[in-house]
Amino acid sequence: MDYHELLAAAQADPAGADFHTLRMAYTRSDAYAPYVFNRAGVQALNQAIHAGDLAAALEAAHDLLASNYLDIEAHMVADYVHTLRGSAGQAAYHRAFAQGLIGAILATGDGRSQGTAFIVLSTPEEYTVLRVLGYKSTLQRLVMEDNHSYDVLHAHHTRTGQEAEFYFNIDLPFGWLQRQKFIPGAHDHDEDGGTP
Repeated sequence: MDYHELLAAAQADPAGADFHTLRMAYTRSDAYAPYVFNRAGVQALNQAIHAGDLAAALEAAHDLLASNYLDIEAHMVADYVHTLRGSAGQAAYHRAFAQGLIGAILATGDGRSQGTAFIVLSTPEEYTVLRVLGYKSTLQRLVMEDNHSYDVLHAHHTRTGQEAEFYFNIDLPFGWLQRQKFIPGAHDHDEDGGTP
């Protein structure tokens, strides 16, 4: 099945979806554009959340999902808003999507080395994963080695203060850039998103 067929199946039954396969199919679809951001939608979402405007937050989340249905943060906000509104079924739906997408990333490694780097589809996913793990980034660097590219984020745990470094394999977004001719010499990626 192609991305759109897999997405339709996941939307019908997120609890039974194979989110890794869905994510990899997304990177091979025309919809994949990891460096094209809906900045207005993100800004509207942040403003609505900080203002406590649930209706505006939900509208902004839906706007972001219309651009990219695999937007983890948008699903998390929709879950949050529907929970506060008492819409348990809709909250559970978006929670299942967010958990499935995050789980697919966490299943790719532990993020503690190049060989076990988390495979991400875009930069925002890096910060979402850190936040889910309880960390906040303090420094970021790019490492290119053995025909692979990594974002390395130095971070501290928001509760304990413990410091750690996390590796994110960014072959997929860099491969997209190469195909767009934005980065000469950027390497292509394996279709299954695997690491060595």
